[in-house]
Amino acid sequence: MSARTEEYLRSIVRELVKLPVENEWVEFKCNNKDTERIAKYISGLSNAAALCERPNAYLVWGVADDTHQIVGTDFEYRKARKGNEELEAWLARMINPKINFHFYDIFMENGKKITLLEIPCAEKETVKYGSSAMIRIGSSLKPLVDYPEKERELWKRFDTTAFELRIAERNISEDEVIHLLDFSRYYDVLQVPIPRNRESIMEDFCHEKFIKRNEAGNYDITNLGALVISKNIKEFEPLGKRAVRVIRYKSSDRLDGISEREFCSGYAFSHEEIVQYIMAVIPQEEVIEGSVRRSVYAFPEIAIRELLANIMIHQSLEQRGTSPMVEIFSNRIEFSNPGAPLVDINRMVDTVPVSRNENIAGFLHKCGICEERGSGYDKVIRSTGKNKLLAPMVINQSNQFTKTVMFAKIPFSMITKEDRIRTCYMQACLAYVEFSAISNSDIRELFDLDEKDKVKASRIIKDTIAAGLIKPLDPDTAPRYMKYIPAWA
Repeated sequence: MSARTEEYLRSIVRELVKLPVENEWVEFKCNNKDTERIAKYISGLSNAAALCERPNAYLVWGVADDTHQIVGTDFEYRKARKGNEELEAWLARMINPKINFHFYDIFMENGKKITLLEIPCAEKETVKYGSSAMIRIGSSLKPLVDYPEKERELWKRFDTTAFELRIAERNISEDEVIHLLDFSRYYDVLQVPIPRNRESIMEDFCHEKFIKRNEAGNYDITNLGALVISKNIKEFEPLGKRAVRVIRYKSSDRLDGISEREFCSGYAFSHEEIVQYIMAVIPQEEVIEGSVRRSVYAFPEIAIRELLANIMIHQSLEQRGTSPMVEIFSNRIEFSNPGAPLVDINRMVDTVPVSRNENIAGFLHKCGICEERGSGYDKVIRSTGKNKLLAPMVINQSNQFTKTVMFAKIPFSMITKEDRIRTCYMQACLAYVEFSAISNSDIRELFDLDEKDKVKASRIIKDTIAAGLIKPLDPDTAPRYMKYIPAWA
């Protein structure tokens, strides 16, 4: 976070005094030293800032509340006390939940001293003084309990405030925005010309919710902007762990590693970089079809693209200490992200679109990286099936992480019963959403079996029925013509 420099603090005061009147998130005082009143203002201004979608509210000593002239103050917050306790310590104890408010002494150009109290907006619950929550109504301070409609709106806002739209970097200049966010690649991925002037770029970034104008007349970068179009996510301290890690192993053993690489550019740019890196290091072989030589990869590229996009979009951004990760083994690729699966693992194919981070999903869809129609996992199942691969395994790890494992091709005799059942079921789900059903011949094709292996295919189907995952489309159909659909259909 940028430091609160003297000039930055002066610029805040200059912007605040330009306001025509006091509002819900700004209060001017001259020399008011009533400690309990200050505590109530912290509560009321913090709650009001949340309602007004402001990151901070301000209590300013040294400005006349009628003319907004800078008159200076003799209020000394460092010397102020409540009983035997210093004011700051008493306020920190009395305000619940704990918020990171700050006092600043500022000397303006005319030599007058201003004291500024910067108050963060309420985020997850109402801010209280003791047990009482306050709210600003216009320029008046009132108990929140007297305004139930405001309280309902506050709780609604707490429930819907997206992590992506919170601030990653505060109070930076236009030059710093251009330095941190890669505007040229942004326009490249959207395939539109770069505007001729910076004003248009700033307008586009504001429209995309990448940046916001702040009280000091500068810009704040949102988590969304930092995550999707930054030159380096690690430049934003709270988001450093959100860069995607790719780890290569020599074999199927996690102890046998080769290398690790971190892709730190924004997701809109790093997605393609990661896909190309994975395709370059996974096993491949050259085959000749007619007179054409082509490379056949161990894993289908489209599945890699979709599963990579999933770990970017569906990660739990508020979960600390972990990052989206791709692990490449000799026999599989594992895609992991913080956060439990958003839908039932058994209903991944037919599920309606659900996203943990809708703003990231929306922009990556705009870039052509993902779809918002819930068909991404359908593509994964379709592509693995066409390549005679097992259906990926999705694992919910203690409701804390989601892992999706994509397997390389292995001989039929080495495929476990569990893997056969899962693959059969997922193909039945895919067929059903495409208004079809699977048959014995479909299962033989899926597992690369010959026509003489009908019994093996029948065994897979019977095991999947016994697991309660599929059922006959029409139980009265002759066995040789029998088709199957998901049990939930």
